[in-house]
Amino acid sequence: MRVGPVGEAACRMADGVGRRHFLVGGLAGLGCLALPIPSLAMTMPIDRTFAIFREGDEIGRHKVRFTPADKGFRARTEIEVAIKIAFFTAFQFRQMADDLWIDGQLRESRASTDDNGEVSETFIRATGDGLAVEGGEDNRAIQVPLGTMTDLAFWNVGIIRQQALVDTQRVKLTDLAAQPLGTETIDGPYGPVTAERYRCAAKTGRSGDIWFDADGNWVKGTMAVRGEKLDYQLIA
Repeated sequence: MRVGPVGEAACRMADGVGRRHFLVGGLAGLGCLALPIPSLAMTMPIDRTFAIFREGDEIGRHKVRFTPADKGFRARTEIEVAIKIAFFTAFQFRQMADDLWIDGQLRESRASTDDNGEVSETFIRATGDGLAVEGGEDNRAIQVPLGTMTDLAFWNVGIIRQQALVDTQRVKLTDLAAQPLGTETIDGPYGPVTAERYRCAAKTGRSGDIWFDADGNWVKGTMAVRGEKLDYQLIA
């Protein structure tokens, strides 16, 4: 479903595209990658900043920053999206998460989500051989195995070994599947980059393509979310 003229787009946003599931659903879909290279979770990855585009217009940024921690590192994710029609902001989405990774596994996380005015928080902590996940938009609680990742961890190529991810906003598991599409040369912020492209799909019907370079760094993404195509362009 393609967004048409301004009036049609405004109606669709009011009807639900600009509501819950617009962006995070796409991010969860991107989690299901299939990269045959080692995980980056054992060492601190490189900071990433992406510009997010919709129909050629920049609508937001997705940043991931890493800092050292005892036996591991912290990953801070910041996502901000705003879709404007004329001078009217039809949709806003903000999500921030602070994750602690130790010995290659997620051990704790605190995430906040503002989905067009609907605010929620999610907390994750290691408990024995599992992860306790609480909160989200419906204030739920689930227990998942230690080693499970969230739908914000697709900067980590080790995510391809996951059969399910924690949906950070909704606090539930999302089943994943993926297939490789081959090697491509893409434009990077400092010149051409050779990258492996993968197509993934979640059981919920979301889909997306994602690219990693030879070192396992996330370098590009394209998502299809409720008929909307969102392009991720690495800028730093």
